[in-house]
Formats: sequence, C-alpha cells, structure tokens
Amino acid sequence: MNPKMISASALCELAHRAGQRILHLRDQNLLNPQRKDDGSPVTEADLASQKIILEGLSRLTPSIPVIAEEQDHADEPTNHQTYWLVDPLDGTRDFLTGRDDFSVNMGLVHNGVPVIGVIYAPARDDLVFGSPEQSFRILKSTQTSIMVPRATIYPPRLTISLRDAKTQPTDVWKDKGLVRDIAVRASAYKIALVAVGEADLFIRMSVTYEWDTAAGHAILNAQGGHVITPDEKPLTYMKPNLTNGKLAACRSDFDLSRLDQFWDDPVGSTSKRT
Repeated sequence: MNPKMISASALCELAHRAGQRILHLRDQNLLNPQRKDDGSPVTEADLASQKIILEGLSRLTPSIPVIAEEQDHADEPTNHQTYWLVDPLDGTRDFLTGRDDFSVNMGLVHNGVPVIGVIYAPARDDLVFGSPEQSFRILKSTQTSIMVPRATIYPPRLTISLRDAKTQPTDVWKDKGLVRDIAVRASAYKIALVAVGEADLFIRMSVTYEWDTAAGHAILNAQGGHVITPDEKPLTYMKPNLTNGKLAACRSDFDLSRLDQFWDDPVGSTSKRT
C-alpha cells in the first residue's frame, strides 16, 4: 500500500477511539495493573487500546504489518519495508500515578524512515498528526495547521522525562544558560509539544523503544525537523531489540551544534519499558 493513500482522518479517529477507551477504563477503575517479565507495568487500558488499534489498522491498511508494544515478541527486529510501530499507551507508569501526559502513538515506517505519525494525549484531548502531505493539531476538537516555526530563541525551552529529570544535571544546564525553561512531561507527548512549538528541544538520555519515537519522528520529519543521536545522525529503525539510546528532538531551525553541551554530562540510569 502506498503511504500517501492512507486516510489521515481515519487514523486520527482510530487514535481517538483508543484514547477514549483508556480514559473510560481509568475512570471506572478497571485498570488491573500487572507486571511484565521485565518489571514494567501493563494495564487493561494498554491491552484494550492495542486491541482497538490492531483491529482498526487491519481494516485501514490490511497489507501493512504492525509491531505493537504489548504483542508477544514485539522487540524482535523486522525486515519489513513498510510497517506500523504502535505504543497503545505510552507512559503507563506515569498514567498509573495520575499524570495526564500519557499518549497513544502510531508511526508508519517506510524504507527505514518514519513517514506518518499520530500522537494523541486523551486526558488533554490533544492530537498531533504529521505526514509529507499535511501536519495538523486537533486540540479540544479544534483543528489547526502546524505552522512553519519561528526562529528558535536561545537558550531553548527544554522538555524532558521525569526519569531523566531525576538523573540529569538539569539545574546545571539552566545555570549555565543551556536551557531557558524545563517542562517535565511523560511519554512521547514531549515530541508532539516540540512539533507544535510549545517546546524547542527534547533530550532523552535513558532507553526508549522504537514504538516510543516513530510517531513523533514522523511528525517532525514532515516539518523538516530532527530526531537525532549524539553523532548528529537521524535516529534509525530496525535496531536489535528495537531499543534507542540517547536522542534529541528539535524543529528544523534548531542549531544542532548546541547539543554537544548536553551529551558530555552524566548519563541517567537505564530505564525499563513504560
């Protein structure tokens, strides 16, 4: 299937349905949290969201395989030319503590490059979509195009995970003038905030998985932005165990040479799946 033929509105409706199911199960206290083999949490909301997405994608794109976090053997590398990477509930650990940054992520990878992405934060009713054809945000039912970014003002506004905020020298970064503001957020929603211009930079020092980044990477790719590793190369896919190392996400006008100041700082501890 040609990625250009995939319906943006259908994908957004699918992400919305999955997100609303997550909220319903949380509101009804039907989460039944369990521990996976690696110690990370999984809930009925993760599984219900994944079921909705897998069934929906099988109808929308029946010829495109799907790799989703909660599937058996989801961390095995793939040789597919085109495939979906899905995290049905990104930020489960923070979701269980009551935070509202968790998201539904769907990213289409084609020839090793993320080309379509949807990130939906249901508790904030905030959806961001990106593809080579269009990029938009639907915030509380109001759709707006994602505009070409203004020039980044330095020092940048940083968004970072709760885990990295605890292990990285963020106060030092701020004191040294490397960043202006620091917003601590959960899940891939951070990349969506960079894409829509509410943050300038996302730094991740601890481990993530490819289903955590593909959707946001596609959205930024659509704008000419970057998801890169410390060697200033684009984040790649089909890696062993689908794991990512250090990475940064920024919009197209960000001065990438400024990232060198972050990579040399102490690295946070390795994380497990969330």
